[in-house]
Order: sequence, then C-alpha cells, then structure tokens
Amino acid sequence: MHPHFDLVILDLDGTVLDLYRAGGISPAVQATIAAVQNRSVPVTVGTGRTLDYVRTHVADPLGLRTPVVTAQGAVIGDPVTGRTLRTVPIPLETARRVAAWVEAERHTTAIYFQGADGVRIYQTLGAEDPASAAFYDHVFGEPRTLLPSLLPLLAGVDAAAPLKFIIDNDPVDSPDVAPVLQAHFGKELSITRTHPRLVEGTAPGVDKGQGVLALCQILNIDPQRVLAIGDSDNDIPILKVVGFGVAMGNATPGVKAVARWIAPPLDKDGVAVALHKFVLDP
Repeated sequence: MHPHFDLVILDLDGTVLDLYRAGGISPAVQATIAAVQNRSVPVTVGTGRTLDYVRTHVADPLGLRTPVVTAQGAVIGDPVTGRTLRTVPIPLETARRVAAWVEAERHTTAIYFQGADGVRIYQTLGAEDPASAAFYDHVFGEPRTLLPSLLPLLAGVDAAAPLKFIIDNDPVDSPDVAPVLQAHFGKELSITRTHPRLVEGTAPGVDKGQGVLALCQILNIDPQRVLAIGDSDNDIPILKVVGFGVAMGNATPGVKAVARWIAPPLDKDGVAVALHKFVLDP
C-alpha cells in the first residue's frame, strides 16, 4: 500500500506537455489529472515557464486551482487570478553583470520581469530567420520585445530586478556556457541546464525544489506527503525535497538517479500511468 498524498506536482515540458502532439496534452493525462483532483488530491505544476504561460495554456486544460511554482521557483502564483504569492528576483547588480557578460559574448538571451500586469520578456539577438524565431517563440515564450541590448532595462535607480534569464547554448555546436557561468556567477546565481539548448539563471538559492518547499509552507502541507513527476535536470531539486519522486522514462540520467520510480515516457502517457499506480489505484 502506498501512502496517501496531499499534493501532486508536475513538471510541464517533457512530462505533461508534448509539443509534437496537437493540443500539447494527452487526453489520457488530462483525464487522469481530473480524476486525481476528483479524489480531493490537488494537482499543481512546478515549471520554468512563466505564470502567464501557465494561466494561458495549461490552467484550464489541467483544471489547475492550486497555486503554481513557476519561473524555476522564482514565482509562486494563483493560476486563476494571476496574483503572485511569492517572488524572488535576481539582485539587480548581479543582473547587470550577467547582461554585460552575455552581450560581450554575443549569446542570444531572454530576460524576464514580473510586473503588476504580468510577465514582460525581452530578447537580444537570434531572431534573424523564421526557424530561429519559431524556436524562440516556443522556448522563450511570447510576446517578447526584441532589443539590441538588455543593459538599458537594468540601468538607473528605478530599474526592476529580473526573475530569470535564459541563454541559448547548444554544447554540441559551441562551448558549454553552463560551467563558464558557474565560474563567473556561481555564488550569485542558481544556474541549471533546462533543455539541450538552454541554460537558465535565477536568484541564489532559487530552484524548483525551494519553490515547492515554499508552496508547501503556504498550503500547510508536509513535503513528505507530496508526489512529484519530472524529466529534466531542473526537476532534480523537486524530487529531492518531496516524499515520492517519479522520473519520466524520457528523463535525464540525473533525474532517474534520484527518483523512487521510473514511469513510461511522455509518448506513453507516463504521468497517467504513475498517477494511477500511486494515487488512483495504489
């Protein structure tokens, strides 16, 4: 007999979302999540995506009502109203130094700000051809504002501090920037590779795991009574802090190493299989 869970937390891309499938979410996964919530077990998401993205694209299909962990843990927000419950931005001086570094190195970069009216996304470089633009629409999100430099956004005493940044870097074609960023900014940022081509930075100590712990505190839930499912290295902190972590069959080796169970892959509805096994039909 498996323990009763008080909360289920799901990663999105590669776990729930299949961007190669029309609609993005499998009907089987959608129906299973609804069945879990009908058992009075709330389901939420822990994602690198923004609160705006969650509200626009997945809150209704998944029936999300519980606060969500977004922007790699930098923002906890209400998926219905958009109200932010917790925001942890990158310190402004650190953000300025990162922006100067990516400009000097000529890396295509997106930077994210949480405002009262939602998330603002700015991108520098990389939108020269339609294929690149389509890729960035997917991974950076939209709408975005294209700028020649990110530095003016961060100048002045009234400048806002950003939530996170994403650098496009494919280590197959060019040197891996993740260890370089770690060497330059490792004490001032949390740095993680979230996609074969993407490296993200958030405030120090901010990751999905810390976001989940903060959410559990808000909801007065014991993290040991939480089930989480993920596939990418940025999900490792979540699987380490919850009571039961599940890796997708398509997960990275690092995720599988810390998981208690490995589900079938995304294209075999691994989330639905795991939720039936551990929540609906334990």
